[in-house]
Amino acid sequence: VYNVYMAGRQLCSKRYREFAILHQNLKREFANFTFPRLPGKWPFSLSEQQLDARRRGLEEYLEKVCSIRVIGESDIMQEFLSESDENYNGVSDVELRVALPDITTVTVRVKKNSTTDQVYQAVAAKVGMDSITANYFALFEVINHSFVRKLAPNEFPHKLYVQNYTSAVPGTCLTIRKWLFTTEEEVLLNDNDLAVTYFFHQAVDDVKKGYIKAEEKSYQLQKLCEQRKMVMYLNMLRTCEGYNEIIFPHCSCDSRRKGHVITAISIKHFKLHACTEEGQLENQVIAFEWDEMQRWDTDEEGMAFCFEYARGEKKPRWVKIFTPYVTVPSPPILSGSAFLFIPFLFFSLVKVEEEATDKDNKNCSKDNMCSKVI
Repeated sequence: VYNVYMAGRQLCSKRYREFAILHQNLKREFANFTFPRLPGKWPFSLSEQQLDARRRGLEEYLEKVCSIRVIGESDIMQEFLSESDENYNGVSDVELRVALPDITTVTVRVKKNSTTDQVYQAVAAKVGMDSITANYFALFEVINHSFVRKLAPNEFPHKLYVQNYTSAVPGTCLTIRKWLFTTEEEVLLNDNDLAVTYFFHQAVDDVKKGYIKAEEKSYQLQKLCEQRKMVMYLNMLRTCEGYNEIIFPHCSCDSRRKGHVITAISIKHFKLHACTEEGQLENQVIAFEWDEMQRWDTDEEGMAFCFEYARGEKKPRWVKIFTPYVTVPSPPILSGSAFLFIPFLFFSLVKVEEEATDKDNKNCSKDNMCSKVI
């Protein structure tokens, strides 16, 4: 059985004859494509050196073939990469490389069918993270250099290796990120060295990417960063615009006839920033305070999130945002754990205390969603 790696990650464990069958199936399906040669079969026993050379040859074959997008994304190839080896009944061990906030990586060995929660617990144990600290971080998929998606608890991270064997993070498409949005709770972790280290490195990266606007504090922050005064750096940065704000990829919105919007969400507000259909920022920005949000709903079939807001004496108005990052959240809580990286989670987070006293507010109930048809 050959353990095959691509882009620094283990994709599958297959026998040589399975590669031979794949080769023949692909040649039949894509008859007009000239496929590279598969490493030849040898009737006698192979030395360790010869076995390693064959494994590398099989990896090179897959890399060349998968570089052709239509072949790499074909059902034949995806089934080959996804299927467990026939002798392992779906529970073979695999190695997953996960990026950490401090720009290092950690490799964990888990079952191929391990869920997000199981992989995350393995990573937490590997880095020495206690159960309390683990509540403030989560496992994410790197979508591109500017956006990561929080994995649902029941997803299978190894499948992402198969689907994303090239990614924005060299060697992995999985990363650990902070999952905490209240600065008050962050401050309580100032004595937690691991949490502070991860908060610090993620914050530095967010400043570099422009998510956090340091502006006139840039020089002071740079000096604190160079001196590795992490707590002081974080205390100053928490007052800057964009801290603990989540920015989603640009998407269309029914309130704009032309162009898209970029959604930015924090514990303070829900903000829509106008942009072109290519994502180029424009001047118009509208921010909704959470007490202006009346109701919300999701259209998972239409891939949309919609909410109703009211300002002053004006008639309430609905806004619909078309985004693939829509799903139903788990019960809202004010610490780290939550279901998915989605806009209306924050609505739940902020509204939770109001709901405890307002028995008539049924708008955030999974069983009684907004009845308004948009």
